[in-house]
Amino acid sequence: MTSQQGRLIIVAGPSGAGKGTVENAVMEKNPEIQFSVSVTTRPQRDYEVEGEHYFFISKADFLQRIERNELVEWQEVYSKNGHYYGTLRSYVDAALEQGKLLLIDIDIKGGINLKKAYPDNSISIFIEPPSVEALEQRLINRKTDSPEQIRIRLDRMPEEMELGKQFDYTIVNSELSEAVNAFTEILENQIYQQQRSI
Repeated sequence: MTSQQGRLIIVAGPSGAGKGTVENAVMEKNPEIQFSVSVTTRPQRDYEVEGEHYFFISKADFLQRIERNELVEWQEVYSKNGHYYGTLRSYVDAALEQGKLLLIDIDIKGGINLKKAYPDNSISIFIEPPSVEALEQRLINRKTDSPEQIRIRLDRMPEEMELGKQFDYTIVNSELSEAVNAFTEILENQIYQQQRSI
């Protein structure tokens, strides 16, 4: 199901909202959706594959790419570690030219920047938890963050929820199946119907 021009599906939300779980379920139902690979300066983890999870580059290389305007958006995430994450303009442009549906899982500010860069070729979906309490429980349960990191993430939530109002759609991820259905319905209404009419 491709048209002449591809589309970006921009997905963001607070850490722990369950974006990845929803995305994986949606992509399983819609295998034509390609997951976008970001570029980062953080160290590669044991299980990660270059070009599949991320493109891993040095900080110097990343900064040069910013200067050359090769990144459509970028952020310094968790400034204590000073790792950079970004989206390669060439990667996005190639996907659009090839008529692909490209799902980009991104931080909220990056999602807003990407929306501005591709206003005619993107839809943006904000995934939020049902409550602060639910988010805190999810962050505790996944056992990847220290209590201090969890507190930082929770403190950031009000600002993130406010920024989320700039997205085209909001899905509250309280029940996975309902969130996946809502996501699929957005794709059906905003992408697949338009492609069929071309």
